[in-house]
Amino acid sequence: MTRTIWFGRIGLLFLVVSAMLSLMSCRGTNLLSKQDEIQIGKEGSAAIEKEYRLDTNPERVALVQEIGQRVLQGMRQTEGKRAPDFPFTFKVLDTKEINAVSLPGGPVYVFRGLMEQVGDDKDMLAAVVAHEVGHIVAHHAAKQISSSILADIAISLGTKGSAQKVASIATSLVMLQYSRDDEYDADRRGILYTHAAGYDPEGLVRFFEKLQKLEKSPMKGLLANLRTHPLTENRILRAKKLIAQLPNRQSPSATPGQ
Repeated sequence: MTRTIWFGRIGLLFLVVSAMLSLMSCRGTNLLSKQDEIQIGKEGSAAIEKEYRLDTNPERVALVQEIGQRVLQGMRQTEGKRAPDFPFTFKVLDTKEINAVSLPGGPVYVFRGLMEQVGDDKDMLAAVVAHEVGHIVAHHAAKQISSSILADIAISLGTKGSAQKVASIATSLVMLQYSRDDEYDADRRGILYTHAAGYDPEGLVRFFEKLQKLEKSPMKGLLANLRTHPLTENRILRAKKLIAQLPNRQSPSATPGQ
């Protein structure tokens, strides 16, 4: 956009309505400024954190934040000047659901249930975090808002609402569904970021394979909201092919997986 839109609740509503009226057909285009995305992320985070309790376990919180910062290092090394200057945050939600979610402007949430499933495999957790960072860097949610796919969520965020509305917004944000191309793009970026950060990008493949096994188990219901669905064999094969093509770059800091 040629001018920055500073919006509180009314400004956000104006932005979405304007986008809907004038650029309904511009799918794949991000009409939001950096400030727009950051503000949407802040308000979305507030809704999520009213509905879901934050995990205060010091080990889990420290692990996600440590991995998040290393992934950001890898992202910036990979993207160079294209790396967005967002205020990224990495938090854990205290719920048994196996899920992870990211919002425009930098917020990333990992669910406790997912961390329990990956166990001590830091590479697997790093791959999930990097995938979510990939969505943010590629502005996938912002593009959906710009094309009015998420206009109802944005309008709700831009207007004061009841506790029920806050809960509804939080649920909608956690259950966001991306297109197949968006998921492939986030997979690709996540693989590059984890590799550049010194983690084993095969962690993404192991995570997908774990999910495939869980889908066939009695725990299937816990996966209903997982944003990386659908898990197809083709998606796993694509990830393996990308990993096989990675150059032998040296880790910028620690030993992979440590």
